[in-house]
This record gives sequence, structure tokens and C-alpha cells, in this order.
Amino acid sequence: MKIQVLVATMCQNDHSLLERLNLQSDAVVVNQCNSDGKTLLKYKGYDILWIDSTERGLSRSRNMALKNADGEICILCDDDEKMTEGYPELINKAFCTLKKADIVVFNIKRVGCCEQRYSSSEKIFKVPERVGYLKTYGSVHISFRRRKIVNNKIEFNENFGTGSGLYSNAEDAIFCMECHRKKLGMYTYPGIIGEVVFGTSTWFTGYNEKYFYDVGAYLSVVFPKLKHLMKWYYPVHFRRLSNLSTLQIIKHINYGFKGYKKRKSYEGYMGGK
Repeated sequence: MKIQVLVATMCQNDHSLLERLNLQSDAVVVNQCNSDGKTLLKYKGYDILWIDSTERGLSRSRNMALKNADGEICILCDDDEKMTEGYPELINKAFCTLKKADIVVFNIKRVGCCEQRYSSSEKIFKVPERVGYLKTYGSVHISFRRRKIVNNKIEFNENFGTGSGLYSNAEDAIFCMECHRKKLGMYTYPGIIGEVVFGTSTWFTGYNEKYFYDVGAYLSVVFPKLKHLMKWYYPVHFRRLSNLSTLQIIKHINYGFKGYKKRKSYEGYMGGK
């Protein structure tokens, strides 16, 4: 199976990123910068489509990479990731083993993990398992059969993610939930596909008012009819990590419900109150 890595990056002035990523397969790289253009490269015998784009937003970059991809199996990758030696063989083995899998979720190795949102007890996949309906994963864990994603018209919600200007995160969770909704087979598989550096976040500033406002927007997308029930998960599971009271958490999630209807960011909504 043809493996293709879909890379989202920004402000790259040369192609040295390819070496840092430790690529061992074809790839599509979308580089947010101040020019537009496409370049076909050869890197260690692999085909690389390098796209420079003036469009902004992580989700836009991922969608652009997906639209320009032609691999049978695609892997999502950020520019702070180093792919593991032999990842194409691991991914091929996983999809050959899991005949019903449309999406396969792998382990990653976290480096410099110092932020409270990443738990040291995060589950490590030890055996292949079917993923439950409500379970979602970060994009760096995810590989998928491209044709199944394209045929089901699944893409990243461009209102969410770094650089969207609206809601700072949850684009990968929305992607996973859309895959569940379309009844695609999602499985975990043991093995590490990459090493990711987790340093200072470009979006996470703590479990504060903005975080829970954005949660309200996320719930509006994935649980439009059950959002007022699902919101109670957050004060139960995040109360000890936040300086906000239960009522404050719920209040800002409710603000997110209202703000999402008008597609307003936290700053835009709170500034108009």
C-alpha cells in the first residue's frame, strides 16, 4: 500500500524540514507562508509535493494536503514530529492485519511533556482494539484509508484549530467524531509511529474561560441535540485542574453555545456582551 504523510507547517524557507521529519515515504507538505505555489521534489527516492500557501489555519492546511494526496494510506503529521524508523512497514502491517479498519490509531512518544493537559497515565495501546464511539485522538496518532475519508466527504472543520481565528482546538476530535458518525472502522494498534516534542503550546493557556468557551463551540458541532447533557462531563473531569468553579465552567460553556451560533470567537463574543 502506498503510504503518504500529510504535513502541516508554516514559515519554512527551505526544505530541510524533510530531514527533521525523518520521512521514509511519499509526502504532501503544506507550508503557510507569504506566497503560493506547488513544487514536486524527490527526497531519498520518495515523491514530495511541497505546497506554499497564503491561507491560514491548521485545519485549512490539513484539508489542502488531503485534497492533493493520492496515497492509499495517509498519516497526519505536524512539523514538531520525528517519524519512527520503519513506520511504513508498521502501518502496512496494521492495515493488513485489521481488514475492517478505515482509521488506525498508533502510539506516539512524547518528549518535553510538561503541560498539565497531557496525562502521564495516558493509555498505551498494547493490542489491536476497536475504538468506542465517543473516543477521539490527537491528529499525530491517526492514519487512515484516504479513499474512505474522501468518499464519505470527511474533512477538518476550518472553524477549529490553531490559526482559525475562532476556536483554538478540537479540530482532530471533530474529525474523529465525524468518522464515528459515518460508521467508519477505527482501531488502535500497538507500535510507535513518531516522536513528538510537546513544549509551549500555541493555543493552550490553561483550563480557563476561553478553554471552556471553545468547549461549548465543540459540543455544538458534535452533539447539537445533547450538548446541554454532555457539558456536565467537563466540571466533573476538569474541576480539579481549573481555577474556575463548577458554575463558572458551565457558564462559559453556555457562552460557547451562544457564540457558536454567530460564529464568534471568545474575544468577539465577550467583547459584545
